[in-house]
Amino acid sequence: MSKQNVEVVRRWFEFYNRRDEAGLTQLNTPDYEMRSVFAGIEAGGIFRGEAFPAEYFRTLDDAYEQFELTAEEFIDVGAAVLMVGRIAWRGRGSGAAGSDPLFAVFWLRAGKVFREESFKVRAEAFEAAGLDD
Repeated sequence: MSKQNVEVVRRWFEFYNRRDEAGLTQLNTPDYEMRSVFAGIEAGGIFRGEAFPAEYFRTLDDAYEQFELTAEEFIDVGAAVLMVGRIAWRGRGSGAAGSDPLFAVFWLRAGKVFREESFKVRAEAFEAAGLDD
């Protein structure tokens, strides 16, 4: 099942990078929850359910002129998948730009993502995934 989970998360990223809201909704459970370190942080960075894709991308577009995610590695951790990647961004209005490491843990149930949490710090992501850094 865990290899299947990695494939689900790979597809999730394909949909994410295309901003395919229907595809993301299809791969998520109805009670899906995302905790983002980049989007909606003033409101806790939490996005839920079927409203997630539209609300999340709208929040990104409000804050960032550019926001590109590159997934570099997917690590199978049984019922979860850890993604190691980078984010390139440019702030809307400020024009400030940068590139940061990004780590995201995806928890799956019955072949669908029910929770995702992103991290800027590798050790925190590995701990959340139940791994030693």
